[in-house]
Order: sequence, then C-alpha cells, then structure tokens
Amino acid sequence: MKQFHFFTLYLLLFMASALSSACQSSNSFPGVYAGVKLSLNPLGGGMNRTDVVILLRKDKTFTDQLNKKEWKTAVRGKYEIKGSNLHLLYSNGDKDEYTITKNGNLDGGTYVMFKMNLDNSVPKGAYTFKFISGSGGIATGTTYIGSSSRRVLNFDGAGNFTTDKQSTTVIAGDNIGGGTNSKSDGKGKYVLKDGTLTLNYENGNSTTHSFFASAADSKNKAMAVIDGSFYFMDDNVDQKQTETKLPSAAEVLKAVRKQYGGNALDGIRTYTVDAEFNGIKLRSYNDLVGNRFRNEMFHQGKLIAVEQIGPNGGWLWNNGKKTISDKERLQVVKYNDHIGVLGLQQQNNAAFARGIVKATKEGYSVEFQVDGHEFVYLLDRNYNIVGDSYQIGKNKQINSYSNNRTLDGIKMPFRTITSDGKSKVRLNYQQIEINKPLPTTWKEL
Repeated sequence: MKQFHFFTLYLLLFMASALSSACQSSNSFPGVYAGVKLSLNPLGGGMNRTDVVILLRKDKTFTDQLNKKEWKTAVRGKYEIKGSNLHLLYSNGDKDEYTITKNGNLDGGTYVMFKMNLDNSVPKGAYTFKFISGSGGIATGTTYIGSSSRRVLNFDGAGNFTTDKQSTTVIAGDNIGGGTNSKSDGKGKYVLKDGTLTLNYENGNSTTHSFFASAADSKNKAMAVIDGSFYFMDDNVDQKQTETKLPSAAEVLKAVRKQYGGNALDGIRTYTVDAEFNGIKLRSYNDLVGNRFRNEMFHQGKLIAVEQIGPNGGWLWNNGKKTISDKERLQVVKYNDHIGVLGLQQQNNAAFARGIVKATKEGYSVEFQVDGHEFVYLLDRNYNIVGDSYQIGKNKQINSYSNNRTLDGIKMPFRTITSDGKSKVRLNYQQIEINKPLPTTWKEL
C-alpha cells in the first residue's frame, strides 16, 4: 500500500477530475477561518505546528497573511466554491482545496479550520499560544536545534489587558551545548474595531494587531486569531504523559504489533487494494514473496497509468508513454517498507525496536534510521498508528491514517492522506484483500 501512496503523488500532476456544480452561495461564505496543522518532521524532532488563517472577502479575493500591516487590503489570490469544495487560487499559480463541512467550517484533511466571529468582541479570559519546534538529534546523527515559545494575552472584558511572553532556544550535540531564554510582560488598555486590536501599554507604547475570536460553546473552548496565529483559552498541556517514564522502542513495537494483528502480520504474502480519489480509481497488486508490485490507475473507466516494479527493476507507463524506473525511485521502493502497517512485520521492524521514543500530546513518536534514511511513526496512547513519515534520499513523504478496519485479524487503515510537502492526496479504500490470488498477469506494457 505504501507504494500505492507514492504512485498517486507521482502521477498527480498528470490528472484532472470533474468538479460538481456549486451548491451554495459564495456571498454567504466570506469570513475569517483559522486552524492548526500538525505534521511530522521528516528530519526528526517530533511534530511541527503551522497556524493556517484565511480571510475570505465578498469580492472573492482572499489573503492568508494576517500578520502583515496591510492585511485588510492585501490580495493573495481568488477563491471559488464548487459543490462542497472551496478552491483557493493563488496569484502565483499555487492551489489549495478544502471541504466545507455541514457546520460551515473547512476541512483541510488533517486539520479543521473554524470560522471566527466578526462582532468586535473579545471574550474574557487568557489566550495562550505555544510553539515547539526541533530538528536533528540522536536519531539523525546531527546537532539538535530546538526552540519553544509561550505567549499569553489576558483580557478582563472591561478594556484592560496583560501580556506575558517567554522563549527558549536549545542547541545540543556531541561537543556542543547551550541555549538562550528570555521573558517579557506588560499591561494596559485595549480597543477592538473592525478586526484591528490596539494595545495601549502603560509605558506609552502602542501596537496594532489583526484579531478575530470565537466564543466558547458546549463543545469548544474560546479561541482567538492574533496576527495570523492561533491562541487557545487556558490551553494547558497534559503534563502527566511527560512525567511518566517512557517505554522503550522495543516495548512500543510489541504493543503496536499486538494492536495490528501480532503474528498474523508476518503471514501476509499478497494483498490487493482498490481505492479512489477525486474520481480516479486505483488498483494495487502486491506480491511480498516475489518482491514485486503493480499499480494501475483508471479515469472514467480508461487505463491511464501503470507502474510495475520487481527485484530486477521496473517501469512506468503513463498515457501511452513508458519510462524505466530510475535509481532514485527504486531506492524509495526498497526502503519504504519500513513504515505503515507492513513496517511492523518482523522482516522490517528491527530498526524500529532500536529507535528513539518521545512523548507527544497524543501518545508517542518513534524515530529510527535504516542505512541513513529517516523514519518516524506517530502513535496515540492506545498504540494506533496516527501517521508516519520518511526521508529516503531526497524524497520526503508524510502520511496520516484513519478509519481502521480489521481484516482476517489484521487492522488496516481505510483512509490515508499523503503529502510530499508540495502535493497532497486523500485516498479512500474500498476494498483490501489479503492472501488471495492476485488477478493480474504482470503483463508489461
């Protein structure tokens, strides 16, 4: 299946799919939408945080740079609504797509963007922004560089505010270590008008910021978007997980294998997958014993692409044109069996058992290397695989998994979102057959 993910990314630029007609008025949709996107760092260091905030205007222009002084007039591109999808068309040619939920929010695949209120109100309370980032370290053989920051804005609901900011930078390696930290605070009066927050400090300084908030309800805490960054009310990180002794990578591997089928995983010899995305049908034949696979892609019933790779090399056929698989592609095929469900098989998991375990807010991450290539698993507290990533040579890929089902005692995800940092594919699996005859002749095109 992992070859399947790469195959769809590999061919994404060659395909187009039909889009349904608009089903709602774009004039009723404008506003500010904000969310937090968490992603695995392919170079180690756990999770990366990216705050995504978009201002959609009635004239169908938008900006995602609310940290700029000219955010009210700046135009980054235009948007259009087709069916249940929102399409962002950037002026530089880039594109993004979101699914409009029944609640009027935007689903970005691995994160949700909530619509902010536009009523010039500041819900009373303390709003906290936390950011932690790092790369390198033991698992990568390079110097670790990490940074963290914590900013708090406290509004009393009567025009008064206080601020508190702390930041830390850490550098650590075999022969180097150190870091810096700083703290600052202040207080004063605030005014909010038409999305612009003015902070008038007691020392005479004054700053302006873009500001949009969403009041708390029965399901969600109050939250605010300030200069394009997401602040949560009383966003306290659960310390219990970090205070508890972490399990070893071997212990995590044992628990994950048990969760996904145990010894039954090692009995997988063949499997066939049927899936789709954006009207494209995909079928993948995988022969683990013969060390070969074949992926086929169909559009409106017509075969448009085939990739087949075995122990002696491979090829790609796309709309009548055939190319031989290069060394870079064959290297990805050789090593990416170390992620996903099949990465838990005994023949693949030795490096996992020697990996580095880190605590995350949801559970654990496990980082390890195979012949210098980087791999990361992200797990929840019940040892379900939430996502994984790799960097094999120059190739990076990040996957997230959901909608697990059990087949012949083996748990398999039936929904996958795959990204190489440039393109993103959401795969929905219709059928997975394990250890049944593969209905293909392996015919070369």
